Formats: sequence, C-alpha cells, structure tokens
Amino acid sequence: MSTKLLSGLTLQSKLGAGNFGEVYEGQDPVLGKVAVKVLRKEVQETEEKWRSRKNGLLQEGRFLREAEHENVVRIFQVLESCEEDAVHMVMEHCENGSLQGRFEENPIGFTELRSILTDAALGLQALHCRGMLHRDIKPSNLLISGNKRVKLADFGLVTNDVLFGYASLAGYTDHLAKEVLEEGITSIKSDVWAFGMTAYRLLHGATFYSELPPPRTLIQSGGFATRLPWLPHISDKWRRFVRQSMHDDPCCRIQNAVKILQCLERLPIEPDWKCDYSEQQAKWSRVQKNRKIEVTWLKNSLRKHEWEAYSMPVDEGKRRRLGGSNGWIGKVEANRQLNHFFQQYL
Repeated sequence: MSTKLLSGLTLQSKLGAGNFGEVYEGQDPVLGKVAVKVLRKEVQETEEKWRSRKNGLLQEGRFLREAEHENVVRIFQVLESCEEDAVHMVMEHCENGSLQGRFEENPIGFTELRSILTDAALGLQALHCRGMLHRDIKPSNLLISGNKRVKLADFGLVTNDVLFGYASLAGYTDHLAKEVLEEGITSIKSDVWAFGMTAYRLLHGATFYSELPPPRTLIQSGGFATRLPWLPHISDKWRRFVRQSMHDDPCCRIQNAVKILQCLERLPIEPDWKCDYSEQQAKWSRVQKNRKIEVTWLKNSLRKHEWEAYSMPVDEGKRRRLGGSNGWIGKVEANRQLNHFFQQYL
C-alpha cells in the first residue's frame, strides 16, 4: 500500500535501509522517479530530541539542495509526511544501486577503482567546499548513476550528537578514525580516514575483509593502518595511499579531498589483475600481449598453502610455468612468495 504526501509524492517499493533511515522508490508528479529516504524517531531518542532533530532536518533541506554536484546525489526537497511522524528526503534515483554489491562480489581492479575513487573524491571536495561533512563514507553510500558516474549519498544529515548512536549499525564503526572514537569530533580529516578505509575495502572485497579482526577493536590502540594485511598483488603505491589516508595523527594524514585527487592521479593502474577471492582459494589473471597469466593460491589450512603461476597463449602456443610453492607451505611464507612474484610485474 502506498503512502501519499502533500506534495503528490507516492512511495512505492522499498530499495533498502541504511544507518539513517529506510529508502523507497518514489514517483513524483514533477520529478518522475525518485528515491525517498524516510527518517523516523529512533528507539534511543526521546520525544524532545526527535522533535529537535526533525525540525533541524526540515530546516536543513534548503542547505542540502545547494550541495549540487555531478558526483553528489541531488537532494530535491525535504518534506514532513502528512500521514505519519516522519521526514521524507526526496533525492535523485541512481538506477545502478551502490558499490556494496561490487564490494561483496570480489576485489575491484585498479583501473575501475581509481575511476570510482576519483568520482567520490570530487563529490567529497564539493561537500567540503560548501562547509559540509559527510561522516558516513563507505561502499554502500557510493551510488552509481545511469551514466556509470559514482555519486556520494547519505551526506549532511549526521551530527556529532547522534554519531555514536548509529555507529553500531552496518559496520559504520569500521570507518571511524581514532580521534573520532576518542573525542567524538568529526572533521574533514575524519572524512579522509573513512575514504581510505573505503578504498581498502574495495581493493580487497568482502570475503577478505571478513577474515580480519573487527577494526573497531583495534583502531584506538594505534597504528591500525600500519598493521593492515594486503592481497599480494596490491602495489606499494596503493598501500601507501591507504596508509596515508588513515594515519592516526590527523596532521600527518592526507589533508583534504584536493590532496586525495592529486594522490589518485599518481596511482598506477597497471598491471591490472582480475582477482577472484574466496575462503578456499584466490585466483588472479591478466592478459599480457598475446599471453594470459594465471595465478592460483590454494588455502587448505593455516599450514597448508600452495600456489602456482602459469603463462598460457591467448590463441596457440605452449603453457609455461612461471613459479610456485613446490608443495605445501605456511600462510606467512605463501604471502611472502606471492608478494615477491607480483613485484616482478610492477
């Protein structure tokens, strides 16, 4: 059953739910197909706090509409429902969904990822230039438009007062910088930290990321970025970019979105390995001239790892072995050998 608003907006099927409300597909008589975020009173909120937040959201609607940029999801209007105690944020509909699905599938290659991150950084720069913070940068808040451009979503509606009230949801605490966890204050530099964590997650995919200890248990102890494990095909330059984005000291971090864009421009996209990663094995492949290189890493147990690399003709020719573990080895040694192998192609 649809919900009718005073504006003539009709809510239709549910698209998903995030930290800050449920999202529905909507139909507006003027705008056509839109996405509508419905914000309601949270369980932990008092009536007084909800009224204050609701009034703030309605007043903030004009400010949010001014944050227009091709890499930011456009906000058309913020309305109060005439049928329930809720606020409806009417925004651009991005028909290709978010990057959460891509994150859950596999690591993203360097060429595509650099393009994705560049779009996201341009959107972040636009928000920061307008005096706004995002505070929730993560794969599910990077939406893909019909023309395949990436746009930042879910910005501007989070305040420091409610930050930790939502932080237990959807892995959001994984994207809180050390100073946010310790002091509860967000800034441009905490957005940069979350951007770095987003880049790390997209480089590795959900399966690899799920094998790590929960970041929220490690970040406050310090040195988190320096202890991150890496898939062996990821070059030192990409690793340094992520570490610089996530430095414990905000003064030593990449300082803003402009600097992020400068760093991204210098990041290498070749060799661009396609990586399929699962709990049991990892497989890499790429075409080099007229030959296809394939690397397979089998992970039977902590002490039983094995890897092999081959070069095969795209059309006709002989299959050549490029390297391998020559039997079962431990995980640490397998990582070391694979890192050494991939370094040959940098």
